[in-house]
Amino acid sequence: MRYLIWIVAVPLAVTVLIGAVLERKLPFTSSPRWVITFSPAHARYLGLEPGELFSNIIRDFSPSHLRLQANWNEIEPAPGEFTFGELDGYIAAARAAGATVTLAVGRKLPRWPECHDPKWLAELTPDEMTERQFKMVEAVVEHYRVEPAITRWQLENEPLFAYGTCLQPNTHRLRQEIAFLRRLDPTRPIMLTDSGELSSWWETGRLADEQGVTFYRVTWNPVFGYFSYPWPAYYYRLKAALISPFVKKTVVSELQLEPWAPRGPLSLSLAEAQNSLSLERFNDNIAVFRRTGFEEGFLWGVEWWYYAKDSLGEPAYWQTARELFKE
Repeated sequence: MRYLIWIVAVPLAVTVLIGAVLERKLPFTSSPRWVITFSPAHARYLGLEPGELFSNIIRDFSPSHLRLQANWNEIEPAPGEFTFGELDGYIAAARAAGATVTLAVGRKLPRWPECHDPKWLAELTPDEMTERQFKMVEAVVEHYRVEPAITRWQLENEPLFAYGTCLQPNTHRLRQEIAFLRRLDPTRPIMLTDSGELSSWWETGRLADEQGVTFYRVTWNPVFGYFSYPWPAYYYRLKAALISPFVKKTVVSELQLEPWAPRGPLSLSLAEAQNSLSLERFNDNIAVFRRTGFEEGFLWGVEWWYYAKDSLGEPAYWQTARELFKE
């Protein structure tokens, strides 16, 4: 055990030290493309009206690009019965505002519990689940094949990272799903995502056209409580350089601008939210992201910014984010 500790601790200390020195010399990305990730389901969870919130996002931020997702439980509530009405509305509104869209498709998509399974799926065997999953992906791609606003597919969410109440990672199944999506739509790029902090990005990077990674600064676990990651911007930049021969670009697909909620966001008072996301931390996360040199950042937390403004009496998160889109 003693040797194992040294094997882990020494490289970690060296990486942090080198990164801290080199980070001061990293160029500052002054004008990345800021992307809004929007989940109607999460808005509803927070007691917000999704359509109204989306209209406010378009009005206040005028985003050039958004990420939306085709949650399985929403688009196929009964086997073989697909309904895209709500998602169609958001995509049409984005198009009308001159914005483009990354559409996340698959079984495991952003936001807890990650796998947004329809209830009827539980009655099937694992093989039947996979078969239905591929049929669902096909239905989504066929429905949106000619939609000009969609410029990129995100396939699954952190598919090789075990997180959420979800299926276990399976590289073989993922390879099959990628090949299937490429046959359905050979023109749009496919983005795969991975943990920015706890993964090498090597497996997903070799399979993707574009690599998305998380960017978390403060998390919580039952052993240590709130925990700050020591990784400097250079850590992300170095890993991106290592996979650069395989992917066209690397982006931050989940830039933490939402507090970590051990018992769910509705349980957080404003004071507890500031344990992991004070306004100072909000701005610092953006500053460190800029030093990674990545040209695209998917901002995570727009639903909570609005919730903080309307329900917690703190409009500063929404207003601070709004300023980013004026750059």
